[in-house]
Amino acid sequence: MNIKWITESQWWLYSKTISNLKKQLIKFVLIGLTAVMVDLTCYYLFLTIFPEHIFSLTNEAFAKALSFLCGMGVTYFFNKHWTWRQTNHSKVRAFKFALLYGTSLIVNVTVNSTLIYVLHNYDLFEPIPLKYLVAFIGATGVSSIINFIGQKFWVFKIGHF
Repeated sequence: MNIKWITESQWWLYSKTISNLKKQLIKFVLIGLTAVMVDLTCYYLFLTIFPEHIFSLTNEAFAKALSFLCGMGVTYFFNKHWTWRQTNHSKVRAFKFALLYGTSLIVNVTVNSTLIYVLHNYDLFEPIPLKYLVAFIGATGVSSIINFIGQKFWVFKIGHF
């Protein structure tokens, strides 16, 4: 059995990397919470002002897509400048971000619509209150994981992990 020991300087670098990751994760979560509040507020607003079906989509899917885009704007601006400390303008980065969030949007709307369907159509879930909020939280959780990994390791890739 070959055990490889790390030096003190390697441990310091490793612990600093973990510390930076924690800071980034905390900032990402704080910004994410702000974006989620924008998303949730817009979602409920759009649910009330749009008709039952719009552009051959259900009200829920259309409202969720628009509200997600509102939260996306908040996320890009604040994560770019605060979490990932990127100040330069990059069309490639903006394209990557749009591609990541386009994918995430599809996942988010799909999870939200699926959860709404399941919560409303299966007797097992009948007693669950606030079904739209439950679906919103589930969809947001799934897309948040995708977004953090995509931003950290692809869009705003900085340093080494």
